[in-house]
Amino acid sequence: MLGAVAAAYWPIRALPSQHRLPPATVPLEVSEVDLPMQKGPLRLAGAWELAAVDRRFGGLSALAIDGSRFLALTDRGAAIRFDFPTEATPQAQLVDLRLGPGPFGKKWARDAESLASDAQGRGWWVGYEQGHSLWLYDAGFDRALGHIDLKRMKWRHNRGAEGLLNEGRHLLVTAENGRDAVRVKTGSIKRLTLNAGADVAEAARAPDGSGWLLLRTMGLGGIEQSIAPLLRTRDGYRVGPGWPIPKGMFDNFEGMAIEARTNGSWRFWLISDDGHRIMARTLMVALDYRPAGHSKSPATGAGLSNRP
Repeated sequence: MLGAVAAAYWPIRALPSQHRLPPATVPLEVSEVDLPMQKGPLRLAGAWELAAVDRRFGGLSALAIDGSRFLALTDRGAAIRFDFPTEATPQAQLVDLRLGPGPFGKKWARDAESLASDAQGRGWWVGYEQGHSLWLYDAGFDRALGHIDLKRMKWRHNRGAEGLLNEGRHLLVTAENGRDAVRVKTGSIKRLTLNAGADVAEAARAPDGSGWLLLRTMGLGGIEQSIAPLLRTRDGYRVGPGWPIPKGMFDNFEGMAIEARTNGSWRFWLISDDGHRIMARTLMVALDYRPAGHSKSPATGAGLSNRP
């Protein structure tokens, strides 16, 4: 069984070339899914399988909340804005990342794995693995405004910038290997230690400013994943106790965003990477959590919503 799971998600560096397509808006197909709940403080609020007729919809590997919609990236070089799955007639808008670390259309050149808003409001930072680098795009992903080379980290092709956090004056990169964190500032790149004890699949900022990691391990029952807080140490970072998340055997969550709720709770939104494989799916899950001592909405008010 473990071998079948590994085969389903073994990195594929050379998928067929992706031809350029114009920006498009298409209906988002949403189907509710039942999942077994796990022990811990996270409450399952909903789960949905997503699909769209545009072939760029798949391989989702990063997630953010952008106003009243989600923003996701794909591992073949597209940015997708789409409605919450609870909307009556959800839609998805897709646009190619035409500029990046290498020729458009090749997986190794557009393997976008992480996403963070720019502190100066210029747009979005995108972390690429394989072509290890950070690229800054404008809000519509029409132009590339700059990039930072991370090849000096000497990461393996498929073990690069899996998580990305905006920390004001710098960006924090968390590598998929769970051992490296990189602080990136103008003209400065500093490697720090990271003790995650597992692979890192994503990083996200909570409404109170804390950082959280989505973790992944391979077990006898398939891919096992959890959510854990990111904590500072003297030399870098470590993770706190993790909470398991509900999922199917072949679900591989690679995107996470955290929304503030009007009752003071948080909602962790997760999305899975189907890996362009038959056995997998694009699954979105909503998990609710009430932080200790939070009886009212967080002071930031970020992402407040009345969605169920």
